[in-house]
Amino acid sequence: MDYQITQANQPLMPAYFQGRWAVKQIADRDVMYSTNLGAEIDFQVTDASFVRLTFLPLAYELPSWVAIQIDGLPFQRQAVTNDPLWLTLDGRPHVVRVVLSGNTDEDRVWDGNQGFAVKALTTDGELQPVRLGRHSVTWIGDSLTAGCWVMGKNPAEDYRAEANYAAVASDLLNARNVRIAYSAVGLSKPGTGGVPVLPEVLTAVDSKTTWQPVPTDLVVINVGTNDRHTDDTTFTVVLRRFLNQVQTLYPNSRLAVMIPFNQNFAAIIRAVVAEFMQLQLIETATWQLSTTDGVHLDLAGSRMAGELTAQALRTQYPDVFKS
Repeated sequence: MDYQITQANQPLMPAYFQGRWAVKQIADRDVMYSTNLGAEIDFQVTDASFVRLTFLPLAYELPSWVAIQIDGLPFQRQAVTNDPLWLTLDGRPHVVRVVLSGNTDEDRVWDGNQGFAVKALTTDGELQPVRLGRHSVTWIGDSLTAGCWVMGKNPAEDYRAEANYAAVASDLLNARNVRIAYSAVGLSKPGTGGVPVLPEVLTAVDSKTTWQPVPTDLVVINVGTNDRHTDDTTFTVVLRRFLNQVQTLYPNSRLAVMIPFNQNFAAIIRAVVAEFMQLQLIETATWQLSTTDGVHLDLAGSRMAGELTAQALRTQYPDVFKS
């Protein structure tokens, strides 16, 4: 993916914090805080023998996980503990991505400060923030969009926010991504970890911390999987209201709506999207995606879904993804 040197977009560290982050005070100090898998920390390091990244271990019981990529090579994953994460380097310039990869449903991310908190980023060399990609996409959804259960049924450890369909599509589109997605959440169903219904999370990263939506070239919405106990009439109303809300928050972005991979409310989603000018629909019924549990995409299914999503977006928005 392309990158460019840029300015830090927060006051605490010489890095670019991509996605949904906020400065928050935890344990009597300011940290960079996020409750969203897929959020990342991007920087270039030069003349360094090491980089040290320190998180606060806030998870309820099982550790959270991050994935680290250097110069586009395969991601390496590490658990978040009391010990800093160390990268041993060779003095040459390297571009580093640190992606929030996995946590558990038991982590009270919304009302208990059990998300991801970055305490410090240090090196014996020089750090410069980098912004990835020529384009930008916001992804709004649930656990599938967050990247849960990609590798199996072990919470957090088997999550892969860096390798789910949203991540794959973003990389193929040469686009940095903003993830607004939580486990088990729906338009009319709260998520785990104290997360409220999806319409209530778009302008906050937790119950006490507001967040201003960042304009992106495109917003992709994948909802309905967790609303299966909602009746058709109610879902129609809340979906219509939600699409209006997203259009208001992202007035200059193109919008695309995916049919959920399990085809929940497919007919209703088609009908409601048709009411809106300039919304594009992404059909998924023929994709034949493999899963870990009948719902969540496994690694191969995630790769295929990402490739097909990227292909659909290139076709529907050739002016956006022309390069």
